Amino acid sequence: MLTTSGRTTGQLFEVSADTSAACALVSGYAAVLMSEYPDYWPETVRGLLVHSADWTELMWQRFDGFLSQHSKNVAKQTMLRSVGYGVPNLERALYSANHVLTLIAQDELQPFAKGTDASESADPTLNEMQLYELPWPIEALRQLPPEMEVTLRVTLSYFIEPNPGRRGYRQRFSYQSHGLRFEVIRPGQSLENFRSFINELGNTEDYSGPEGDADGWHLGPQLRTRGSLHADIWTGSAAALADMYTIAVFPVGGWWKYRTARDRWKRRVRYSLIVSVDVPDVSVDIYSDVENLIKTRIEIEM
Repeated sequence: MLTTSGRTTGQLFEVSADTSAACALVSGYAAVLMSEYPDYWPETVRGLLVHSADWTELMWQRFDGFLSQHSKNVAKQTMLRSVGYGVPNLERALYSANHVLTLIAQDELQPFAKGTDASESADPTLNEMQLYELPWPIEALRQLPPEMEVTLRVTLSYFIEPNPGRRGYRQRFSYQSHGLRFEVIRPGQSLENFRSFINELGNTEDYSGPEGDADGWHLGPQLRTRGSLHADIWTGSAAALADMYTIAVFPVGGWWKYRTARDRWKRRVRYSLIVSVDVPDVSVDIYSDVENLIKTRIEIEM
């Protein structure tokens, strides 16, 4: 970036790059979004910036280079560490917020709780998850040509409280106060099986493992769980998307769950869930029936 020089003599302009330039650019993008949408939470503004980001052509070339030397998983992990989710697109972030196929949910949940019969020394348990029903126009999607590919983007943004010290760590990764995750129902998976999958009831007699096809995600559930902002892109047929009508947002562990003396486990946490669909220009109107996410609050059975 060309910017003004800090020198009192000599050249008036100089070039800035790397994280210094990126911080200034993204801060400006965030300011524009906050000005345009004053009701959006910081979690949402942060999520929209990542939701609008893509790898550039040079980044994809770098990824191809890593693929020639490493496995696909290692190549993706290396790219995430070096370029993250890519370069944000301010126009797309502003446009997506108004786009009828972009759904934004600003919500909260209480990640941990104690049962009425739990002792004072007992650790809290995971409390609840949110299920969102995606109002896809199913019949319209099924009318699209089977060879046509559509793209589903999902971004989950929230903030954590860092651990004030190493004392009390029970796990290697207990820096964050709590963690949230999202999962999308798979094509061909029943809602009952999906809920069982989220509840990790894999050892019960009536659960034989998740149904459906988990392919199509760019990062997958293992790589997209780093930090407190999770984003992923699924690519597949419109018919498969019609079956992907439910998203779950649910908590995982953190130091709030183990350091009970501070009563942090009683707190509720905010998050922003952003979902959008990119469909090539077609004559079939798939937008008219899309309105709002339908939410169901469900206790986690763990």
